[in-house]
Amino acid sequence: MIKISKKQALIYKQRWNRVRQVQNLELGSDSILLKFKQLCFLMDSFCLAPVDQNRENEISRIRQHWKILKKQHHNAS
Repeated sequence: MIKISKKQALIYKQRWNRVRQVQNLELGSDSILLKFKQLCFLMDSFCLAPVDQNRENEISRIRQHWKILKKQHHNAS
């Protein structure tokens, strides 16, 4: 494990807090209908891709992202 100073850790944490803020803004700026259409397109496009051993992981990741979008939508309502 790489050791970092407290100052480096604070800078790292602040940077990721900013990333999280930007992600939340992006999640909130698009309509839920648009997000759902994008998700449907992604799910439908998997059949066009070559067989990949990471495919199940990708499907799981997309489903997790959809859960986040759904949660954000319900929290905004």
